[in-house]
Amino acid sequence: MDILWAILPFFNAGLVASIFSRFTGMNMSMCTLLTLLYMGATPVESVVAMLLFNAFTYFTIYSQQHLMKPKDFYFFPGVKLAIPILLMIAFTALNPFFGIVFFVAVFLMEIFAKVYLGMDKKVRPSRNTLLQMCAIAAVAVSIGVALVQFMPKEYYYIFAGIVILLYAYWMWQCRNRNQYTGIWDKILYGSSFVTGLTGIDASDWLGAMERNTPSMLSRCYPIVINAAMLVALVVSYGIYQYFSLGALFTSIGAAIGIRLFGLHEFSRRSPFSYVTLGITVLTVLIFMLIQPVPTGFPELPLGVGDDLFSW
Repeated sequence: MDILWAILPFFNAGLVASIFSRFTGMNMSMCTLLTLLYMGATPVESVVAMLLFNAFTYFTIYSQQHLMKPKDFYFFPGVKLAIPILLMIAFTALNPFFGIVFFVAVFLMEIFAKVYLGMDKKVRPSRNTLLQMCAIAAVAVSIGVALVQFMPKEYYYIFAGIVILLYAYWMWQCRNRNQYTGIWDKILYGSSFVTGLTGIDASDWLGAMERNTPSMLSRCYPIVINAAMLVALVVSYGIYQYFSLGALFTSIGAAIGIRLFGLHEFSRRSPFSYVTLGITVLTVLIFMLIQPVPTGFPELPLGVGDDLFSW
């Protein structure tokens, strides 16, 4: 029973965030970040938890949008799927963190291979170009992850709230889809740096406001940012030796919410929804009035050795 009560707040955070995002259009990772900070997460705890949450949640989203059978896999089709499964078991036996990350990486890689190969060859970037974009974004996210330890934890909730408000302002500012075309890639790479500082993945908002003349990066940004977050997650473990088990249960809650209620669908032609922007701003202002205290995540009494995880 103690385990259940310890897990429940994390599970509820993901479930509520997915439902609130579905019916308001507010970015799901923004909702989740505010909830985790309300629970008392410190800057490092919140960012590491958000990186794992984003990876697992978007794995759920993309696997739902792109249904695949083992025979349709590109890297490990059919019986070859046994190879990553056995490797995952081996990694998990050595260190559960690497087993979990490897599992997500393999299946995201298969999904994104299908997405990439399904793109029109006339606008599809070469594999080397795609790898270069992923590498740049991975460096940007990793730098943000490395810097978050220097953020004053007492005021981090203010910083996170301001970042969300700036995103809302930018969505309003970008309502003319012919503007900012020349700097859109810089905006996307800048957003990846913000992902490292806050854990916010704004790819759904940015994708909804794609320019009338989209760049190769904007077409592939979901692939790029998810690859970058997986790299940054490994980097964060190397820097902080911290892994948030609670984020797994937050992801499970979000996955259930997505399966039951679906996802918010944004228009890719009209300006960004003013209702969504208004609700986002109101949510952030209420959150700032609450003034959460960074007491740290509650302990999860699962009886696992502290040498592998920090709970």
